[in-house]
Amino acid sequence: MLSRNAAVPRIVIVGGGAGGLELATRLGRTLGARHRAQIVLVDGSPTHIWKPLLHEVATGALNTGEDEVNYFAHGYRNGYDFEFGFMQGLDQARRTIRLSAIPGSDGQLLSPEREIGYDWLVIAVGAEANDFGTPGVAEHAMFLNTPNDAEKLRHRVLEQAFRASSGEAPARALSIAIVGGGATGVELAAELNHTMCELHHYGARLQPERVKISVVEGADRILAAAPPSLSAYAEEQLAGKHIQVLTGSRVAAVEADGVALSDGRKVEADITVWAAGVKAPGWLAGLDGLETNRINQLVVDIRLHCAGGDCIFAMGDCAAAPDGDSGRMLAATAQVAHQQARYLADELARRLDDKPARPFAFKPQGMMVSLGKHTAVGSLAAVVGPKRDYHVEGRGAKLIYASLYRMHQAAVHGWVLAILLFIGDKLRRAARPALKLH
Repeated sequence: MLSRNAAVPRIVIVGGGAGGLELATRLGRTLGARHRAQIVLVDGSPTHIWKPLLHEVATGALNTGEDEVNYFAHGYRNGYDFEFGFMQGLDQARRTIRLSAIPGSDGQLLSPEREIGYDWLVIAVGAEANDFGTPGVAEHAMFLNTPNDAEKLRHRVLEQAFRASSGEAPARALSIAIVGGGATGVELAAELNHTMCELHHYGARLQPERVKISVVEGADRILAAAPPSLSAYAEEQLAGKHIQVLTGSRVAAVEADGVALSDGRKVEADITVWAAGVKAPGWLAGLDGLETNRINQLVVDIRLHCAGGDCIFAMGDCAAAPDGDSGRMLAATAQVAHQQARYLADELARRLDDKPARPFAFKPQGMMVSLGKHTAVGSLAAVVGPKRDYHVEGRGAKLIYASLYRMHQAAVHGWVLAILLFIGDKLRRAARPALKLH
């Protein structure tokens, strides 16, 4: 166990997603580098990839080997320490967390179970797929919640595409069903359509029009959290790409060859992707003294302090957080996690200085959804003046969408390195295939 009897307090952040990594970076630069606190980031993966871009990883448009962030190297440059391992227990009386053992590829232990002490603990472990108890999902569906999920889906899509186009006979049809018409499902459908066109250009005999992509949504429209006009525009764009949108369609079961709907219809599919909802990891419900809700999220107050916890905070998708202004529960989105990271970075610094705590107030920035290589749709919240949303669509919206990732890179690396990474991405794309095909 790392000793808590250190010269400076220790802040432990569990989870290196968008929010956790940004928080560790901010605290590392402001407190860790100045030796005012020891900042420790804990994650079960050695690298980070921005979750909103997993649909591009799944189609090969984004190469994880080039865009992922290594926590060890990043921590060294930004003033925090990295501990490799999954959190599996909490002891509030001793103020320690327990990490699982890390096995190597040969079965030998890289690291045994161990404990880490903390003065303040921030839990930011994200969420996982929620199948709502639907039969067959675990056995027959693929997911898009982690980089590993995205890589598995990418390999499956490539295998099915080349299998469909192999042999001397005309290529057979390929069907893909995506359950869930939220941002993840819509973006994945549009990106898969683009991928099939690119694969055909690279020599696959499978004609894009022979690929049937279906989006199955239980609500009466896709992008239900967006204004109706944006949902209508997105559905129109998907229809233009020959993507079938089935709204008001509830899933009864997922089968080996497709999706069975509650009204008796069946959506045939060679590949089924489940993108219909998320829940927090189940092990959170067993943590010492902490309160969780029905989807395992840690219950927090308007200061992101965990109910039942002493000096423990939660943020991001794993937290059931009320908005400090309205009191409404916040959605599990990247912009919420980003603002919570910025808030906690300031709040923990204030606590070191014994300043009074302030509530977290979420400032909506709108939403953006990619609809393929050259188009997107979204709404932008007014920064000044009366509260209203400005709707954007097309190539202009796509530029705004692309800038969100660059802003994340700037938060993690700083603007100078973010600009260099942007230039490097442009140069690589000029010299390499548009898709990762291996």
